[in-house]
Amino acid sequence: MMPSLCEAPLVCICLLLLSWSPLGICQVSHCRQGTPQECMDASFVPGHSIMGRGIDVVTLQLKEACVIDSQSYLTSTTNSCTLCENPLMGNRFEKLPISVQDWSVTHSCRLGLSSSTFSSVSSLVGRVSVVQNDWKTAVGLAGFTGLQLEGSQSPVSVFASARAKNDKSLFALQEFSCSHYSYRLFSHLPLQRDFLQEVLSLPQRLNSSSLPMYRRFIATYGTHYIPQATLGGSLKWVTSVRTCLASLNKVSVNEVRACVHDGLSVGLGLLDPSALSDRCTAILRNQDREAGYSQGFLNHMTQVTGGDGWQGQVSMFKNDSIGFHNWLSSIQVNPDVVSFSLLPLHVLVTDVNISANLQSAVRQYIKGNGISQTPQRPSCKGPNLTGQCCPIHTRRGRLQVNVINAWGLKGDPTGGTEGYVKLWYGSDYKQTHWIKSNNNPHWNSHFDYGNVHTGQRLKLEVWDKDVKYDDHLGGCSLNLVNGNHYHTCGLNRGGFAFSYSLVCDNHLTGTQCNQYKPSLS
Repeated sequence: MMPSLCEAPLVCICLLLLSWSPLGICQVSHCRQGTPQECMDASFVPGHSIMGRGIDVVTLQLKEACVIDSQSYLTSTTNSCTLCENPLMGNRFEKLPISVQDWSVTHSCRLGLSSSTFSSVSSLVGRVSVVQNDWKTAVGLAGFTGLQLEGSQSPVSVFASARAKNDKSLFALQEFSCSHYSYRLFSHLPLQRDFLQEVLSLPQRLNSSSLPMYRRFIATYGTHYIPQATLGGSLKWVTSVRTCLASLNKVSVNEVRACVHDGLSVGLGLLDPSALSDRCTAILRNQDREAGYSQGFLNHMTQVTGGDGWQGQVSMFKNDSIGFHNWLSSIQVNPDVVSFSLLPLHVLVTDVNISANLQSAVRQYIKGNGISQTPQRPSCKGPNLTGQCCPIHTRRGRLQVNVINAWGLKGDPTGGTEGYVKLWYGSDYKQTHWIKSNNNPHWNSHFDYGNVHTGQRLKLEVWDKDVKYDDHLGGCSLNLVNGNHYHTCGLNRGGFAFSYSLVCDNHLTGTQCNQYKPSLS
């Protein structure tokens, strides 16, 4: 809120006549006292109902229930109201609620989108919070650390948390905002009658039995009210990036941020479609070409405040700005909060016990919904892993083979067989020990091939050791399949048994570890 340069009945009207330009001027417009009839006929200033509503700092959502009387406009002493000229509404005079001390018009829209990336849900939520003051001290949370409190259950947080609980994720944020009005309330406020009645019905003691009543009160009226705010409209586009699937497709989160920025700029009419690169077009198509994952590596959400109900959906490949420009016009008439300060509801309660109880209940509620600010540091080792514990390539996994036993061998015309087994995976050769004079040997030999490419064949051969030339008794080969497997193979005489296990690398699944699997590890 800009400091007022004018004493009542003057209101400072700061009108930044941008037209997508940073230049502007400040006008001082006369406000005057209106007659009862003029006051009745005049419309309220845009957004006046917001001034009386409670807000939940956990969800950052305005409540429908009113805390402060924002409908009364006639003063009890003079039976008149304050009428102020609004240059955004054709210079018509509009009335202020009696709860409003300062009101100004600030027409400010920044050309283009701001763009940023985040590695955690808490850092994203902290960035999109629009609270401008230290609200924690008044509810007894000064110095409280370790949890992101404001906005912890906001739509952005709910979206990002759902993505982060399903898969390793990073986030990109695009923002746009316009500010048109700002206001500041008096310190002594007329309260809404229903609010006062609800306050008086709250128990004098806070305990396990009475806490649900306080929680219902919070659910109805929120945790705070807004003593001053900037009104207008804002757009937020949040993109979650499946970190490992994007990595497999050789796409970074910074590329996603830049491409979504350019794509949205095209859709909003701020960038010519020809400026969108082929690389960005491919990324924004959101098609996984490496691991067969049908949902792609990007998920989007939009949050629009203010205006006529436009949801913020635009094409990223062509000029799709009609809805955007209609929304820009509508937020002058139907603004919402863009940024604001908060004061807790308990400061409005005169009953000392109920005020203290409400403060305590609000504090518990806020802390109970906080989200951790401790960053999760990836810790992993492996030849096919990035620093973020993501696979570098598909078709990778750990191969282990157990050569178990054979039966009914006949390597020489007389005497027992000196049997052993040769193993190849691709060109990687291994061999068991040989067992003397035994047609039914048990090798029980274990071989760990480590991390392998799953597209090659596993080959095993049984041999009889002789003084001059070893005899090949037979064998078999097969393609690897994810999981644990037991096999028997027939030989020239008899047969043998072996088992193997193929464990896909993190984020990989499918018969040959060729498909993507969401994972938090």
